[in-house]
Amino acid sequence: MFVFKNIDISSTVNEQNVVSYKHSFASSSAGITSINIVSGSISESYWNSLNVLFYTSGSPLYEGENKFSVPSSNLSIAQPGVRIEGGTEINGQYLHKFHGYPSSSIIQIPQRHYGEKIKEKSFKLFCKAHTDNNGKNPIIVDDGKGNLYSTNAHHSQSTNAESHSDNYVGNIFYDKGLAVITETGSWSGSVDYSDLATNYTLKFDSHHTITTHEYNVTLLPQDYNLTMNYSIRNVLSGSSEPVTLGTQYVASTFSSSAWQPYITTINLYQDGDYDTPVIQATLPRPVRKSDKINTRFKIKLDL
Repeated sequence: MFVFKNIDISSTVNEQNVVSYKHSFASSSAGITSINIVSGSISESYWNSLNVLFYTSGSPLYEGENKFSVPSSNLSIAQPGVRIEGGTEINGQYLHKFHGYPSSSIIQIPQRHYGEKIKEKSFKLFCKAHTDNNGKNPIIVDDGKGNLYSTNAHHSQSTNAESHSDNYVGNIFYDKGLAVITETGSWSGSVDYSDLATNYTLKFDSHHTITTHEYNVTLLPQDYNLTMNYSIRNVLSGSSEPVTLGTQYVASTFSSSAWQPYITTINLYQDGDYDTPVIQATLPRPVRKSDKINTRFKIKLDL
């Protein structure tokens, strides 16, 4: 019987799967932060940070140029080889409505909720604090390219479609968990866009990549046909404790050639260190070990 057995590394399988989770939060939910930026107040520092990180266009980004080495470029979704045309549009995301004075609203989502990023075309803000004369609440969604627009605005800046760039009211930075409402005009006659980042319901899908390691543990017919469980030992005459050594003291029930041990737990150890397992797999039910055919276990570990 082998106490420890090596795993065939070539049989180990690594794979990645992308999963999405639907989330729904209230503006008062833990971790959700809303900030209304007002000129001259302490919140003006947030506007300065947004301006530097996302909206300052500066020099165009050329292919092969590292945007982190260009002080006047931004950290938005620009890709190498894509020129920023006048600081207005990057890969379909329009940045031209970030005004030259401190005024906007920020909604910040913790990374523990959005994972690697917010899934495109899944963001929806439903403002509960305000309604129009017909009792309808403002709704803001994203267009999948990093722009925000209202699906039911009373006042539009053009007669184009709601999702046209003329009617964008802000931006969303998917991999940062940030939504910025830059429009300061009116959603309806009595409600401004600057009022919408209070008392709202927020829905979005998060994006996660799950890495899975699969270990294949194969037991040959001659492997692990005995057990190290002390409870199978006979008690010596005059003693109340079972002996720990000597197969001659195994209880007759377990010494039959027809008996096979049951496997309940598989421990994986780092080579050379057999004191503490690095992975422990507990079977949902005991599995009888066969001495006739190979027994294979697949252990999957999600990271």
